[in-house]
Amino acid sequence: MDIILTPFAKLILLFYDWTGSYGISLLLFCLVIRLILFPVFLKGRKSMLSMSGLADKQRELAQKYARNREKYSQELQKLYEEEGVKPSGGCLWSFLPLPFLMVLYLVIRKPLEYLMGINQDQFNAITNLLNGTVMDYEGNGQLAIAQDVFLNHDKIVAAIPELANMPVIDFSFLGINLSQTPHFLFWQQENVGQAFALWLIPIISAALGVVSMLVTNHINANVLHTRKNTMDQSMKASMVIMPLFSLWICFTLPAALGVYWIGNSLFAMLSEFANIPFLRSFLKKQAEEKERRKKEAQERAAQERKAQAEAKKKAAEERHRIQMERKLNKSIASASREGLRTYARGRMYDPDRYPTFPYQDPNKLAKLEEIRRQEEAQKAAEAKGKGTKGKKKGASDQAPAAPAPETKAPEETKPLPPEDQKLDTAPQDTPEEAVEEEGFVEESFLEEAEEAQNDKK
Repeated sequence: MDIILTPFAKLILLFYDWTGSYGISLLLFCLVIRLILFPVFLKGRKSMLSMSGLADKQRELAQKYARNREKYSQELQKLYEEEGVKPSGGCLWSFLPLPFLMVLYLVIRKPLEYLMGINQDQFNAITNLLNGTVMDYEGNGQLAIAQDVFLNHDKIVAAIPELANMPVIDFSFLGINLSQTPHFLFWQQENVGQAFALWLIPIISAALGVVSMLVTNHINANVLHTRKNTMDQSMKASMVIMPLFSLWICFTLPAALGVYWIGNSLFAMLSEFANIPFLRSFLKKQAEEKERRKKEAQERAAQERKAQAEAKKKAAEERHRIQMERKLNKSIASASREGLRTYARGRMYDPDRYPTFPYQDPNKLAKLEEIRRQEEAQKAAEAKGKGTKGKKKGASDQAPAAPAPETKAPEETKPLPPEDQKLDTAPQDTPEEAVEEEGFVEESFLEEAEEAQNDKK
């Protein structure tokens, strides 16, 4: 712990050597800590502004999920992740001075040990010299006699020569002993004026804490041109918690810590004015980033709509293709159907691929050919009978006519079906051709008769 506390004590002693005032040394110490933490405080302010910009969206989520707190928490966390905002960043900066306050408390609580370099044996000798008793070195004994050591410096150095080189520190500031602790009931103290001055330190510290918060809110509304009610829940809580915390600390610890807290509030207000150009630049970049995200969201939405339209078009084309395939498959199935079997002739069966002819029974074709031949034979017999008729009349006196050969009457044929009648394409003699043939027979018969008469003569 000494490794941490010693540098802080050396810094306070350095400021005291420059100014000669314990109170101003504490204020300068506070200023240095504030300057060191300036980037961290600035980051906290930016985070707080980011949180304030989400107030409307957060309110909409609260109304939308008023009956489902778990869903509201999930959506709110999702909103913070999308916007890149840390919820704790807005109020965390308010608690950063606390670690330094704790370190400073340890230094102020033991000023003789850390500021003046007095060990326990020397402390026991000093308390025995001033009060006649040995006081508690580890408790609040150093605070009780810190100002008495300054007032009795010469007496102490004369009694304890080894303390001749110890620092001479006046722990009073504006007539107030900062090593003492303020009392809330100041009127009950022996020195009412001194007690009242100590009582004012915690009150001023708490009041400046509230004023610092109000100044921050005023800068947000009127200088940075954000909403007037930019105080979110974290900042409202800070406005209540931090002043009360400051009031409690200043009434329970030495007044030197109250002076440090007052300086912290003053420098916080000054840092708010110093933050204005940085915060304006941050808000400008944030607006540009928001506009960029908005354009990207619009482009993504347009691309999604385009993709949906293309997907819808492809789906429609696919449905049309499937319907056509189903129709084709249905036609193929009907063409290839054989009874109840859908694809009896095969799925790729095409009835129009090759030309087909009606089936003809070879037995029927043979029968038709036989009938045609019989008809031709009958016609030939009839033609021959007509040619020999005249010859029979001329030779009836010489010899009896030979009996005509018996010819069988053609068998009665049944009418053919229409498809078979088409195949009966045997040529038939026309009436003119029959007459010519008959005339030819008669002329040949007459010539033979004339030749027989000439021979008799």
